[in-house]
Amino acid sequence: MANISVTEILETGTTSTLANCNTGGDYFRNSGVEFVRVENTHASQAYNVTVVAQTTSLDHQGFGVLTKSNAVKQVSAGQTIYLGPFKQRSFDDSDGNVQLTYLTTGGAAISTISSGVHGLKAEVLYLKQSLY
Repeated sequence: MANISVTEILETGTTSTLANCNTGGDYFRNSGVEFVRVENTHASQAYNVTVVAQTTSLDHQGFGVLTKSNAVKQVSAGQTIYLGPFKQRSFDDSDGNVQLTYLTTGGAAISTISSGVHGLKAEVLYLKQSLY
């Protein structure tokens, strides 16, 4: 897994910094306000992007025990998707990171695509709340 740096969206603008998704997955530091942009530049292959839920069972005071599933979104060829934000209690691992994994819609790891180029890119963005 590789660390994806987190970029703040500024009033003055932010330059997009898409990075190639790693075959073993990626992670980023989560403060609860980040979202992920995933772009699929492959000509024909679709992928499933999974945000791994770390706490799958939560005992909520008002609702009792709740089940939290992984967040999975398909990104078709030529499509861009956005995921997030991610609740820290449900999605953070023990290091405070959110973990992302990628598979083809057929269930194969992205490293096994016959073309050799998976074309999946991602960036993590957040918008800081301003007092003025």
